[in-house]
Amino acid sequence: MKIGSISALIISLVLGLGGCGGDQSAVEGKLVDWDGKPVAGVKITASQVQPLKGYAQIETVTKADGTFRLNGLYPSSKYVLKPQSDKWTSKTAAEVDSAPLGETALLTEPIKITEAFLIDGGIPVVDLSTGATRFTVSAEGVIADATTGLEWVIGPDKDTNYSQAEQWVAGSSVAGGGWRLPTREELKGLYQPDTGERNMPPAFKTSGWLLWAESRDASSAWSFNFNSGVEYWYYRDSAEANRVFGVRTRSKP
Repeated sequence: MKIGSISALIISLVLGLGGCGGDQSAVEGKLVDWDGKPVAGVKITASQVQPLKGYAQIETVTKADGTFRLNGLYPSSKYVLKPQSDKWTSKTAAEVDSAPLGETALLTEPIKITEAFLIDGGIPVVDLSTGATRFTVSAEGVIADATTGLEWVIGPDKDTNYSQAEQWVAGSSVAGGGWRLPTREELKGLYQPDTGERNMPPAFKTSGWLLWAESRDASSAWSFNFNSGVEYWYYRDSAEANRVFGVRTRSKP
C-alpha cells in the first residue's frame, strides 16, 4: 500500500471508544501479508508528519488476528504507519489522518505488505511472523525455494558451453540426482536487481553472469543474463561467462 492511498480508506469514526483520551485520538486497522493472511506480533509505528512533542511517534504490536490499535495520537493530524521487524525490512507505509478529538478512525481495508527482505543479506522472507526466508541451503548444498517448490544445485564456477552444461546436470549425483537444466522462466524467477553480487539471492554463488537454459534448436540454446535481466540465445559452443545450475522439483519429506 503506497503512502497517501490509505487516507481514503478511513470512513468511520467511533465516538468515545475506550482507551482514547480526551485530548487524543486513535486509529485501528489490520496488517496482512501478500496472500491476505493476518500478520501477528509485528510492530506498527505511527510517525507524525509534522512532529509535535509527545505525539511524534506512537507504537503498538499486531495481535494474533493481525489487528492493531494506536492510542495517543494527536487529533486530526497526519501520520505515516509503517510495519517494522527486527528480522526483515519492507517499503510498505501508509499515510493516515488521525481522528478528531476523542474519536477513533477505523481503516476499512488492511495494510498489505507485498514483499519483505531479511535485514541481514536481503533474502526474500516468506513468513513475516517468523522471518522464515524463501531460500534455505542443505548440508549437501541443495538450495530449496519455498515459493516455487524447486530445488537448485550450483554447477562448476568456470566457463561452460551448452554440451558441458547438459553433461554436468545429467551426471550430477548431488542429493540423489535427478537434476535438469532450468527454463528461462525459472531463471528469471531468481533475478533480483541489486541483490548479492550477481543480481540473484546470495545463496546462489557464481562469478558468471550467464546461466544456460533450455535448448533453442540444434545449434543454439537460451541463456539468462543476470547482468541485464534479459534472456538471449547463444550458439551451443559459446562458453565465456556462461555457467550452469541444476534444478528439480522439490522432493517431499
